[in-house]
Amino acid sequence: MPVAPRVPLSVAAALALLALPVPVALAKPAASGHALPMAWQHRFHVRSAAADTDHDGLTNWTEFRAHTNPRRADSDHDGTRDGAEDADRDALSDATEQRAGTDPGRRDTDHDGLPDGREDADHDGLRNLAEQQTANDPGDPDTDDDGIRDGDENAGQIVAFDGHTLTLRLASTGRTVTAGFDDATAVDCSAPDDAQGDDGDGTTDDGTGDDAPQAAASTGDDATDDDDPTASAASASGSAGDDASDEAGDASADDGCVDEVLDVGTWVHEAELLDDRDGTSVFASLELVDRS
Repeated sequence: MPVAPRVPLSVAAALALLALPVPVALAKPAASGHALPMAWQHRFHVRSAAADTDHDGLTNWTEFRAHTNPRRADSDHDGTRDGAEDADRDALSDATEQRAGTDPGRRDTDHDGLPDGREDADHDGLRNLAEQQTANDPGDPDTDDDGIRDGDENAGQIVAFDGHTLTLRLASTGRTVTAGFDDATAVDCSAPDDAQGDDGDGTTDDGTGDDAPQAAASTGDDATDDDDPTASAASASGSAGDDASDEAGDASADDGCVDEVLDVGTWVHEAELLDDRDGTSVFASLELVDRS
């Protein structure tokens, strides 16, 4: 009976190691979850896929997929920052795609036949495009962290308003809600700056941020208070005139806000309805997306 040749122990051990499966960790790309092509890194002198080299709201990986320059906040010099551009023409800005986890270089990232804008990345009842239109975050089911899903906050678009009754088309379902609007309805004319980021990185379709309108509103209130001699005199005497003056100034600011922004087509970030005022539905508050 032939005897099998003996294999040295060291060789046998080496063969056994080669037969072992390669650990998954060795096959993973960079820590960000993406690996930039070396040629692209050398071309733009960047390394980290997760970094935002030009501070335009887009990571280097998103810039690579969108074919923009990671060292220029406005790659094509058209006055619109890269975050507000729509590289794949799917109606979602590149910054929105980044937050939704979709590919700014593909209209249908997961190849399921549904365009990225119609997907609901965070499963909150609002599709990605609706999140962008209402200044919500497609990557966060509760953008304002108030314990209510974005899809349940009556975000939508004003379709009718006669000064006393307002009709809102809900972005979540497409149905309309009609309710009263009166002097007690609180109106905020700008969505939160941090809803999708600031400085034009995808908050609006035209690339403008929300910082400027907020600053203007704040400056207007201060100017009204400072120029009011009655308020100054009341402050000096310690009377209750301060409160009345401040309330008048606030009312004036609210009226201007309503006159300029509360129009058909205005997008609503959030709306609160009350059903117990004289037995009718009334808007208690409206938080608008100011794109003026």
